[in-house]
Amino acid sequence: MQAGDVPITYANVDELVNDIDFKPATTIEEGISKFVKWYRKYYSV
Repeated sequence: MQAGDVPITYANVDELVNDIDFKPATTIEEGISKFVKWYRKYYSV
């Protein structure tokens, strides 16, 4: 790691759940799979 790098990050959606009843439905596995498919198509790789 370089100076200033953050060792661990994650999305905390607790306030969205409390404020507007948002509940994420996409698992990390599904989200990554969809992102990779989009990326490959978008960049033609």
